[in-house]
Amino acid sequence: MSDNVLGEFLRARRERVDPASLGLRTMGTRRTPGLRREEVAAQAGISVEYLVRLERGRDRRPSPAVVAALAGVLQLDDDGVAHLAQLAELPDGRGGDVVDELSDVLRRLLNSWPNPTIVTNALLDLIGTNASGAELHRGIGLEVGDNMARSLFLDPRAHEVYLDYNRVARETVGNLRSLSGGHPSHPRLVALVGELSVASPDFARLWGEGEVVGKANGTKTIAHPELGVLELEWATLEVAAAPGQLVVAYQAVPGTASEAAVARLVDRADRRRA
Repeated sequence: MSDNVLGEFLRARRERVDPASLGLRTMGTRRTPGLRREEVAAQAGISVEYLVRLERGRDRRPSPAVVAALAGVLQLDDDGVAHLAQLAELPDGRGGDVVDELSDVLRRLLNSWPNPTIVTNALLDLIGTNASGAELHRGIGLEVGDNMARSLFLDPRAHEVYLDYNRVARETVGNLRSLSGGHPSHPRLVALVGELSVASPDFARLWGEGEVVGKANGTKTIAHPELGVLELEWATLEVAAAPGQLVVAYQAVPGTASEAAVARLVDRADRRRA
């Protein structure tokens, strides 16, 4: 991962656009997938030379009008548009510090919730959990201090734990890119992406696609070694006092057998805490 994050993102997304979707006719065999620079520039109303400067990191501050034009040509969704705008506004990409510490207020709130709940930072490090959240994640090999992306791609148990592994993997990489938009060249992010890109071909491929997925809500199907198959839904809350921190709360999908299993997990956590 280089420090030219904006250029890498533009190239990755350019390679994903089908020329036919923009009404462009292809003549002969293309050496690379997606759109040519000339096609992007023409559709966005900018010069090819300027697009080259953006992709090569010689210019890192495109105007809002150029950002909007490029977002349209590259067919970015809302998450992708927000990420591109973040990259365009950060001259060095380092942003602020990654906040690892939980405030006392957040920790008390976390402990008052019965359902499994965790807190992650902008690098998807697991930095806090309540009692039932600890019970849930301990069973699948995750504890406070672990990185959730590293565990997903490097722990051989992950394919057995997450029954919808491919979807979770794609979402996790998209979440990491979205969360890191405020500091895309932060040394800790660069180190994490570098480590995973070398150790996991799956991560390298997904990261190279440039997908951006805001971490809002979703579902997971987990094969828990003690509680069996858990069908869970989750939702996130942003911590305004600590940018990048997310509170992720889990509950059983209503009407499934997982409701009884999650109730047992919460009861076990209460007994352990008592």
